[in-house]
Amino acid sequence: MKQTEMFGNAKWIDCPQGDTAPVFLKKFAADKGEKADITICGLGWFEMKINGQRVGDDLLVPSASNYGYRDLSVLSYPLYDEMSFRTYVMKYDISEYLIQGENTLYIMLGTGYYHQNMRNAEGCVDYGTPKLCFLIKKESGEVLSDSSVLCHEGFFKKCNLYYGEFIDYTGVPCEEDYYASREIAAPDTDFCLNIAPADKVIETIDSIRFLGSKDGFDYYDAGINTVGRAVMKCPVKGEYFSVAYAEEIGGRDNFGVHFSEDGRYTDEFIADGTDREYHSLFSWQGFRYLKVKGGAKPVRIDVIHSDCPVTSEFECSSRNLNDLYKLFVHTQLCNMHSGVPSDCPHRERLGYTGDGQLCCEAAMLMLDSRDFYLKWLYDIADCQAKNSGHIQHTAPLMGGGGGPCGWGGAIVEVPYRYYKAYGDKKLLEKFFPKMLFFFDYLESRTDFGLVSREEPGGWCLGDWLPPKEIQVPEAFVNSCLYIGFMKRVTEIAGILGRQDDVKELYGRIERTEKAVNAAYYSFQQRAYCGDVDGASSIALNSGLGDERVAAKVKEKYTRLGMFDTGIIATEALISYLFRAGENELAVNLLSGDKDVSFAHMVRSGATTLWENWNGQSSRNHPMFGAVSKYLFTCILGITQPDDSAGYEKVVISPRIVETIDFAKGKINTVKGEISVDYRKTTAGIVFDLFADESIDARFVCGGIDEPFRGSKTFVLKV
Repeated sequence: MKQTEMFGNAKWIDCPQGDTAPVFLKKFAADKGEKADITICGLGWFEMKINGQRVGDDLLVPSASNYGYRDLSVLSYPLYDEMSFRTYVMKYDISEYLIQGENTLYIMLGTGYYHQNMRNAEGCVDYGTPKLCFLIKKESGEVLSDSSVLCHEGFFKKCNLYYGEFIDYTGVPCEEDYYASREIAAPDTDFCLNIAPADKVIETIDSIRFLGSKDGFDYYDAGINTVGRAVMKCPVKGEYFSVAYAEEIGGRDNFGVHFSEDGRYTDEFIADGTDREYHSLFSWQGFRYLKVKGGAKPVRIDVIHSDCPVTSEFECSSRNLNDLYKLFVHTQLCNMHSGVPSDCPHRERLGYTGDGQLCCEAAMLMLDSRDFYLKWLYDIADCQAKNSGHIQHTAPLMGGGGGPCGWGGAIVEVPYRYYKAYGDKKLLEKFFPKMLFFFDYLESRTDFGLVSREEPGGWCLGDWLPPKEIQVPEAFVNSCLYIGFMKRVTEIAGILGRQDDVKELYGRIERTEKAVNAAYYSFQQRAYCGDVDGASSIALNSGLGDERVAAKVKEKYTRLGMFDTGIIATEALISYLFRAGENELAVNLLSGDKDVSFAHMVRSGATTLWENWNGQSSRNHPMFGAVSKYLFTCILGITQPDDSAGYEKVVISPRIVETIDFAKGKINTVKGEISVDYRKTTAGIVFDLFADESIDARFVCGGIDEPFRGSKTFVLKV
């Protein structure tokens, strides 16, 4: 929508003397009980009160987006792409907050992603200073933002998503301190009502262990690596105190998340002597430990992330697989904020399209995340270059490194997975031409038939973060992924009845396959790239290779008994093994406990998934956990046939392996619940299944092939 369609005659305003966290005040008349709503956008984020009552419990709204034009040439990896822009707007029913006579609307702005002027790892990503627009519609008339709204620079000394907040509660302005706001030009953007679930306080941690004091600091342990904020109490007026956050008390390396020397991940306060609770307002932290300076104590931890309830359960006889499920769900939720699936909740907090496309299917299986991923799909589309088809490494675009296919391929993978999960063919149709445009971009980045480069001055990653230094060539990884994505789009063309649009792809597939085989396959080794970093698995998962390559992969990982792969090859390896019927080997790798395994993370104290197999850098990254989806699709065997989307049809076909004595779990789909519970007994394997009556379900396992609806028990004689 345009400005007037969304806000009528309301004007955008800012605070002439405040670019950190300004506050705004508007008095208006109303009748108690009259119907009223407010359409509002405060950039970056806002908090609103009417007559002293906070409106709703949303946090970090509106959702982050590709708000508007910036000069992208100043990024650390310069870009010259033309993109689309949208800004989200909130709408609330405020009838219950109105009183008879004079009412007071109070709005505070925070910087969020919009005014990010301190963290410079990606270069200048700033969109501008905080600004506000609102329109109240009530039965007795309209109230709108303009220069009659009063403002004040506020009582924040610092407000930054990465560096924390400094809030001086002794400096809260009185009404007489306010002055006229300034009318400014409306942002040149497309205004849309917010669709993603807002962040909220999802739960609290009340048991915080005091670890001791050292060098004037008190240390506390929340007991789990999580996201949110510490809630503090401090009774002394004028007392300064600070709260620093870290995943570890001891540092690891410069990329690890420990107590920072430069003020990152630290909130500061000056108390006003009241009984109030002190906490950040426009940020969250990723942490387990607190370091407190000054006369304050934590009373609880507010766990904050997007409101995407867990709609799945999984348990089996393997503790390590149970831990993998729990680790992924918790880590994924820790990385869902303001409508963005981030890579980590502290150091970067960016919607990397590589991490996001790897994890999207698992998240859609296990969480109520339909609207969350719908919003992120629009971010990906907005960040596609109009002039070339290039897909950015982060969506919304905030800079960052990545690769053309392992990251840019999100324009194919995420819409397809969304379609399979929710059956939205119209959305798939909308994204189909964007996929083809992206392929044209990849063709412009090929040399000798291989995808070998991306944007000048930027990254061109293949895989990322194997246990040792990356050895697999970038062009090999990107070309294999390109083959897989082209095959996926030919499938999508069949779904949409647009086969004529993809005739050219068959020639591209054949040409790229020949180029990969010529450049990277060794007949003597029976492997691609010597199978470094799991290279042969990437090829096999894209449809390359033969039984000799497959046999060599099986022999290697049976002997190795653990992963040697980065984020792309890990998923490709497990995907290929299950599709090839190598179920025992796939389960052994997922449940293994050698040094490069998920069990090693847990054994080392992890409560969230690590960025690196060895624990360096961030300890809250979901990307390796993408393989957790196979707990449901293979171990429980909940799959959809090729001609199904939105779980209209389901095939329950568990992969029975020697090392699992029982497995049970459920998912909640758009068609209803599906659950599987099986156990090995002396009489055979007993399967208790359930599929909602609206689902056309079928059980296929060990020679049994029978349809069912509702509850059904099968016994497989062994």
